Amino acid sequence: MSSLTSPFTNPLPHPWNMAELSAALQIVRIPEMDQGNIEAVYYDGLPYQGKPTRVFAYYALPEEADPAAPVPAMVLVHGGGGTAFHEWVRIWTDRGYAAIAMDLEGHLPLEKDSEGKRPQHAWSGPSRQGEFEDYAQPVEEQWMYHAVAAVIKAHSFIRSLPQVDASRVGINGISWGGIVTSIVSGVDSRFSFAIPVYGCGYLYEATNRYGEGFARMPEADSENIKRLWDPSAHLPNVTMPMLWVNGDADAHFPLNLFSKSFETARSRRSESLLSIQFGLGHSHVKGWQPKEIYRFADQMTKGTEPLLHVSPLQTNGNTAAVSYSGDTAVRQAELRYATDTSDWFAMNWKTAEVTIDRDSQEITAVIPDGAQAYFVLITDERDGVVCSDIRRLP
Repeated sequence: MSSLTSPFTNPLPHPWNMAELSAALQIVRIPEMDQGNIEAVYYDGLPYQGKPTRVFAYYALPEEADPAAPVPAMVLVHGGGGTAFHEWVRIWTDRGYAAIAMDLEGHLPLEKDSEGKRPQHAWSGPSRQGEFEDYAQPVEEQWMYHAVAAVIKAHSFIRSLPQVDASRVGINGISWGGIVTSIVSGVDSRFSFAIPVYGCGYLYEATNRYGEGFARMPEADSENIKRLWDPSAHLPNVTMPMLWVNGDADAHFPLNLFSKSFETARSRRSESLLSIQFGLGHSHVKGWQPKEIYRFADQMTKGTEPLLHVSPLQTNGNTAAVSYSGDTAVRQAELRYATDTSDWFAMNWKTAEVTIDRDSQEITAVIPDGAQAYFVLITDERDGVVCSDIRRLP
């Protein structure tokens, strides 16, 4: 079995000043960019190249929000090519949450130009440079330093509103936003839960452009960036339950590293869950569709019927077993396995039958001959999908 221990068992102190980022902050209204009841604002970012910066954001409160009955809230973190999506804010306010979505690259959420770029505003900080290609710059000049700070500041703002219950604020990030969310989860312990979609840690082990980016760096810089910006350095500090959501064949974030990230987070909070969505594509719109995202948020903030909880996968000889718990009945379960793990971006997941003991709430399966990787996938009666961790054989 592969080791799941983080290489950063004694991680360096992170570079963010949480006292500064947690302080109350002022916003500047931009009413001409409002989207109905969704307000457009700037808030102060961190200084960049000696100059002050601002972050554009959309935020809104649901109609029922009231200081006498404060509502939960979400901080929404976009991925590459994304921005502050007012549509994403609307999804959450329609579900009874306050929500804020910020732009992390100094852009305004307007149409892209012929080169696929959105217009930058006058108070922009840095934009993302490929896969950590700004590694040679001072830490305070690198994009990830500013992106994480902008997210934490958005959290400080939304939780300060009298209509928001500060004890029930979650974070949801997609793709690069999932990477940022994974880092923030180990830095800002004020969040009550986190949901990274696609993005994960251990990126330096990936066989695509992420791993290649680390390989191109001088060794000392590579080690520094791993400790600063790879989520694997921060996940050992997670204090909140996390739901990890990915597709079965994502072109950017392979399931071996995604499961490894989930397992690191689960070692800190056992309530954490993994949901592998077969057929899920990669985009912002697709990334905010899985129903498990909203069920997990509701169970964390509203005490609704939770997703099934799945124990770590156990293997004894050629038998795999997991236990599950929860009030929702299991509708279906199966063992997914692959006989070829040479390319985690082109996995052929096959299906094998399992035995469900509903009295003991245990699921067992015979591991097929030749299986090199496998996990148990469970679907409950409300069509919620949760999975065990992925086991890899040498």
